[in-house]
Amino acid sequence: MLLYVIITLVALCLGMATSVYAFGTGGKRKKIFQDIYFSVEDVDGIGVLYTKTGEYSAMLRFENPVQKYSANIDSYYDYTKLFAAIAETLGEGYALHKQDVFVRKQFKDESNDNHEYLSESYFRYFNGREYTDAATYLTITQENKKSRLMSYDSKKWRDFLVKIKKVQDQLRDAGINAKFLTGKEASEFVDRFFAQDFRRKTVSMTGFKVDDEQISMGDRKSKVYSLIDVDTVNLPSLIRPYTNIEVNNTSMPVDLLSLVDSIPGAESVVYNQMIFVPNQKRELSLLDKKKNRHASMPTPSNLIAVEDIKKVQEVIARENKQLVYIHYNLIVTVDKDTDIQKCTNHLENAFGRMGIHISKRAYNQLELFVNSFPGNCYSTWEDYDRFLTLGDAAASLMYKETPIKSENTPLKVYYTDRQGVPVAIDITGKEGSVKFTDNSNFFCLGPSGSGKSFHMNSVVRQLREQDTDIVMVDTGDSYEGLCEYFNGTYITYSKEKPISMNPFSITDVEYKENFGEKKNFLKSLIFLIFKGNELPTKIEDTIINQVIVEYYDEYFHPFTAFTRSDKEKLRKRLLLEDKKTGEFEKYEQKLEEK
Repeated sequence: MLLYVIITLVALCLGMATSVYAFGTGGKRKKIFQDIYFSVEDVDGIGVLYTKTGEYSAMLRFENPVQKYSANIDSYYDYTKLFAAIAETLGEGYALHKQDVFVRKQFKDESNDNHEYLSESYFRYFNGREYTDAATYLTITQENKKSRLMSYDSKKWRDFLVKIKKVQDQLRDAGINAKFLTGKEASEFVDRFFAQDFRRKTVSMTGFKVDDEQISMGDRKSKVYSLIDVDTVNLPSLIRPYTNIEVNNTSMPVDLLSLVDSIPGAESVVYNQMIFVPNQKRELSLLDKKKNRHASMPTPSNLIAVEDIKKVQEVIARENKQLVYIHYNLIVTVDKDTDIQKCTNHLENAFGRMGIHISKRAYNQLELFVNSFPGNCYSTWEDYDRFLTLGDAAASLMYKETPIKSENTPLKVYYTDRQGVPVAIDITGKEGSVKFTDNSNFFCLGPSGSGKSFHMNSVVRQLREQDTDIVMVDTGDSYEGLCEYFNGTYITYSKEKPISMNPFSITDVEYKENFGEKKNFLKSLIFLIFKGNELPTKIEDTIINQVIVEYYDEYFHPFTAFTRSDKEKLRKRLLLEDKKTGEFEKYEQKLEEK
């Protein structure tokens, strides 16, 4: 019995010692955040974070390229290939730390436009409605080998600056506009991350407390969920960068991690995705030793492990894949009065349906939180927090989507997205900063009573408010009220009073600015009447073209009188012709006879 008591006391002492070593005492916890960064400085417009362990880091901000609900499967694979290529570009001794920040906000019209009454009522209806906004940050960190003495290495510093710009170029070539954060912007993001407050203008935090289950800070509390439990790795054997959902009995692809942007009750969610690039030869050697160790004890589980390692080695040899270490976690923040266990249940159920079982023993909340600070990823525990896998599999677990946002265009038509808040769309596809076409036509299709006229009334109203000229052919008197609202001219057609138009009527402005297009229209009209569906010959096309050109030239430049210079030119021309025919000599002879 005494032996059991002694063993129990020894175990408790070891546990306390481990806790103090990992998390520190109360006094040490006060300093744990001060021991992360040495400084944040601007280097050629790039904010560089220096940690006290000697790592360099730079942060990029961009939008994920895959538009949510776009149903474009290829874009998910392209994104996965892009980040696998970025990891290969950086190479050994670098880490990628991608942070997708999802924040619940309340809609507020910030267009600063002078809206008409109907538009003002439209935006007032949506004001205060909650929606999820998203922002993406990528931190590139260069590892510093741990030692008691640290020294500046100019080669490593130059290599760091070259490679972070290479990554920016890779993102730009993939159509992603990535911008480096300045020192001030990086410091602000770190402050917001520390307070887990991404929606208030002024960041503040009081009452920071931490226990085994959660982190409390003022009127909020957070919990860190490690995505993979390395003690019992529960992941599907095959993984792809998307999954399918059912929408109206139709399968639609969405991001594999699409659930992280819609956690019930969450004020904000930070999805941390860390990829560490190790020495490939060393890892392959360790993998081979691990395979031999399993093979030396031929139990069923060891034989399965040997086969799995052989498959990985075969893929690496054939497809030149890269081995990487990963650590993914979620930081979910809720109001202090919200039961965070509901978030836990939701995540466990949602990930469980995907074959992923998140860690249920993430008792090192403070350590996980501190290690998730930008640039501090190398503080993660190598043996417990990191998981070895292939580069493309690691990228498949990244979040790749972005919610639809208002387009940067002077011609705006507002629609509501799937979250139920207005977004501005350029329906022409040619007026915005991104040009999709230089000419546009579109249909509004739907069965009777589905709201086509209501929709087009809204579109026409919004276009008219932006000083757009609109001509409509209304066959059902659906737009008479709108025309009257804008003091327009509404012409009614009837058999007794038909509407007629002259296609050959051209204004002076049309002739000067757009005669070529009008001429082609008239040619098509004449040949349709003249030849029907038969194509005109080249001679017929030339003659009709010349007739139209000369007709309108005569019409817009009619003859009124000869100018003095015209008269002089005509006199000289007639005189020359008379001299050639001899008429001039006869005329001179008559004058002499007189």
